[in-house]
Amino acid sequence: MDAGAGDQVGRIIAAWRRERPDVDVSSIGIITPVWRLGAIVMDNRAHVLAAHGLEQSHLDVLGTLRRSGAPYRLTAGELSRRCRVTPGATTQRVQAMEKLGLVERVREEPDRRTVHVQLTPEGLTRLDEIFADVMAGDESLLVGLSPPQRTSLEQLLRAWLDVLETGSMERPGTTP
Repeated sequence: MDAGAGDQVGRIIAAWRRERPDVDVSSIGIITPVWRLGAIVMDNRAHVLAAHGLEQSHLDVLGTLRRSGAPYRLTAGELSRRCRVTPGATTQRVQAMEKLGLVERVREEPDRRTVHVQLTPEGLTRLDEIFADVMAGDESLLVGLSPPQRTSLEQLLRAWLDVLETGSMERPGTTP
């Protein structure tokens, strides 16, 4: 973000403090830039992936399977958990990628009730080609941050994410 964007956040905070002096609006200084950064990151990823005919949901599944190690397969349930989506969303994603020839469903013998989702050889090759482009696109967004700034930002974001994902935060209107 350029200095102008930071100035805009400051103006938003000042305006809310003027309009609602009874409400603590200091979170705007963090949440608004994070929200805007999220939109920029998602737009950048969408652009990179569109050049390969894919979407972020495809990358989530393909990357999760690839990171699982050879033979690059997981049960449908485990894939849902690792991608943090519902089983229904996983089914839709898998069906779309099956049509593209990137994944296949494999039934476990002998009872065939367990379904694994597995990268196809084509899926593995395509993902490996795409991954470098995705990382280059992500890297381009970090321009202007020094190595120490990147390290500090990563540590702060991981700490914040850990608090939010472990459920150890208080939510307004709830009782502990």
